[in-house]
Amino acid sequence: MNRTAPFLASLLLLLALPAGALTYTGGANQFTGGFNPANAPYGGFGGGACTATKTPIVFFHGNGDEAKNWDYPASTGVASVYDELRAAGYNDCELFGLTWLSSSERGAPQLNYHNPTKAAMVRDFIKAVKTYTGKTQVDVIGHSMGASVGVHGVDYGSLWGSVRKFISISGGLRGLSSCYWAGYSNPYATTCGSENLFDADIFGFFPHIYPGYNPKMGDGGYRDKPSGKTTQFYSLRAGYNDQIACSTTSYYTGCGDTSKFDSYTNVKSQLNVGRGSTAAQYDYDFSDWSVYNTGGGDADGVGHFRAKNNTGVIQRNMITTTCTGTGCCSGYAYSCQ
Repeated sequence: MNRTAPFLASLLLLLALPAGALTYTGGANQFTGGFNPANAPYGGFGGGACTATKTPIVFFHGNGDEAKNWDYPASTGVASVYDELRAAGYNDCELFGLTWLSSSERGAPQLNYHNPTKAAMVRDFIKAVKTYTGKTQVDVIGHSMGASVGVHGVDYGSLWGSVRKFISISGGLRGLSSCYWAGYSNPYATTCGSENLFDADIFGFFPHIYPGYNPKMGDGGYRDKPSGKTTQFYSLRAGYNDQIACSTTSYYTGCGDTSKFDSYTNVKSQLNVGRGSTAAQYDYDFSDWSVYNTGGGDADGVGHFRAKNNTGVIQRNMITTTCTGTGCCSGYAYSCQ
């Protein structure tokens, strides 16, 4: 496959973007055009000298990441997620991202977990986007922990009526099998904790299996959120190529499906885009949340992180069309199932 042509197309698109457009090399705070959300202390992006005509998209990054990396280049030279949507006609007043982790939290991702403060940030950001754009609904795209933080914040604010479409990418909606080794109350890996017995809004990714108690990661929990909603749901996953979900000897079977919702008529497409090396079957060392320490598909194909960075065209299809199933793969250069 000729990689030069898509790379040049992506470069030309980047050069054509107006001043103020998001760049992954820019500062942490890329809010412009009078968009100044009150509860976004760590920055993000969105806003400009424009008017929203489309349903705005709100992005929530994953653990250890930050909002501006929705513009991070794909490994195959195709447009970034942000650039793909700009090419589809979205302007700066329709694309918004929240950085929900501080710099110190990004530096210690093994310690991050869901809590009311993060849920309130998500709730308030969605409300701020609605107010700024004058729109009654938003679309939400969340990667990794950003998918479950997104669900948590929408739940926390009772905002499902404000969400038209929700995409989970490499999310931990069923808990992480790789957390079983770390344990449900390990102070060195609190991202893997169970639900706090005194506050149901404090929880990690330990699966809802003995000895942990974490109903949000079990039957009837986050995977079941489509039930009774008018929101349309989608998911992308890397399957057994996902090194965060599947670097484990504990409950390996099914580990690659953790981003999937339960089946309902409003769950429109759930795709496995993983390829390349499968995750190593040994228990994950959560003291180092590094893409390199277990490899998986991101070493030579698509794993946990590239399931976001490389699939801009699929995300565009999910947001802008009525695609279902593998029909959402249209225009994607690789297999999709």
